[in-house]
Amino acid sequence: MNIKSMDTVVVGAGVVGVAIAERLQYEGGQILLLDRAGPGEACSSGNAGHFATDVVLPLANLQTIAALPKMLLDKRGPLSLRWSYLPQMLPWLARFAMAALPAQAKASAQALRALNSRSIASYESLLARTDLRSLMVQRGALTVYESAQAKLKHQSTVALLRDYGVNVEALSAAAVRELEPALGNAVAGGLYFPDTAHTVNPLRLTQSLARSFCAAGGQLQQLEVIALRPQNEGIAVLTESGAILAKRVVLAAGVWSGSLLRSLGLELPLDTERGYHLMLPEPGLQLSRPVTSHERSFVMTPMEEGLRLAGTVELVGLDAPPDYGRSEVLFEHAATLLPGLHRAKATRWMGMRPSLPDSLPVIGTAAAEPRLLFAFGHQHLGLTQAATTAELIADLVAGRAPAIDLGPYRIERFRGARSLRCTA
Repeated sequence: MNIKSMDTVVVGAGVVGVAIAERLQYEGGQILLLDRAGPGEACSSGNAGHFATDVVLPLANLQTIAALPKMLLDKRGPLSLRWSYLPQMLPWLARFAMAALPAQAKASAQALRALNSRSIASYESLLARTDLRSLMVQRGALTVYESAQAKLKHQSTVALLRDYGVNVEALSAAAVRELEPALGNAVAGGLYFPDTAHTVNPLRLTQSLARSFCAAGGQLQQLEVIALRPQNEGIAVLTESGAILAKRVVLAAGVWSGSLLRSLGLELPLDTERGYHLMLPEPGLQLSRPVTSHERSFVMTPMEEGLRLAGTVELVGLDAPPDYGRSEVLFEHAATLLPGLHRAKATRWMGMRPSLPDSLPVIGTAAAEPRLLFAFGHQHLGLTQAATTAELIADLVAGRAPAIDLGPYRIERFRGARSLRCTA
C-alpha cells in the first residue's frame, strides 16, 4: 500500500461512513475510506430502505420492558433472544432497563427527533449534489392496524409522536386501501406519515455515493482495520497491510467499531441488533410506499428489485450463525396483509445493526482526543440518520458549531469511554 499518511481516514463504508467521506471530500479534505468489505455490503445492503423520520421513540421505554416476556415467548414475534447469549447480554439489558426510565426515555426521544427531523433535508442536499435524487422516493409511509382494539390502544403513542413534532394522519381502513389497494380486508385502519421517504435500492444508494466520493478525488481501500493508536503526530491506523498515519480518524464501522474502541482502551455497551429480510422479486402485486404492520412490527418496502419484507430484532451477538427462520416468518406476516402475495425466487438476508442501550448513536469527538471522531451505533436508523450525521461530522472537522447540540450523543455518556490510551 502506497499511502503512508492522510488528512482524514474514515473507517467504515456503510451508508453512514460513505456519507461522511463524501461530505468531507466535498468540503475539500483529503479523505481515505477504509472497510473490510465493499461499500454498503454489510448492514447497509439489506435494510428496509425506509427514511424513518417518524421513529423518534427509543426502543428503551417502559412499554417495551413490559412487553418483553410476551415477545420473547412468541416464536413468530418481533424479538428473539438466543438463551445461550443471555449471560453476555445481561449487562446490556440492565443498561437498556435504566434507559427505559421515563426521564431518560424522554431525553432519548428528544435527541432522536433532533436527528430525524433533519433527515430528508440533509438527503435532498446530498442527493442533489451527487445527482442521485431518483434513489429517494417521497410518498410518505403507512402504519396499518389489524384490529380496532390495537388502534385504540395505540392512541396515546400517536399523541406522544405528535407532541414530538411528528406529522401523522389517522386513516380509516377504506382510506388506507385507497392509498394501497393491494392491502386486504385484514386492515382495520392506519396512520399516514407524509414526511418520510424510502429508497428504491439501499445498496445501490451506498455504492453510488461511494462512486461519487471517488470521482471527486476520494480514495477507497478494501482493508481491515485492526487497531487505532493515538500518537503525538496523529492517529495511527493499523491495517492488515500496514500502518497509515492520519491527522484525524472518523470511526463509523457499525458493530465492528467495538473492537477498535477496545484497541483505544474504551469499553462501550455496543452490541448487535440483528435484522432479517425476505426479498420478493416477483410479489405479484404492488405497493407505492413503505407499509409497516403495527401488531407484527415489520415493514414492506417497494424497491426496484421487488418487494422487501424487513424487520425483527434478534439478540445473539456478532458471531452466531443466522437463523433464517426469522426471514420466513416475515412472509407469513405479509401474506396476511397482502392477499395473493407470491414468494417465487425469494432471497433471505441477515444484517447486524450496531445498537447501544439508550437507542442513540455516538456522534462527536473524544474529549481527550479531538483528532478522533465517532459516528456509530445508529441501530435501525442508520439509513435515516446518515446524511445528517455526515453534516454534523463535517461541522466538527471544519471547526463550525454543529447544527444541533451533540451533547446527547457524546461517547463520554458511557463510563467505559472516559479514558484513552495514547502513545508517543
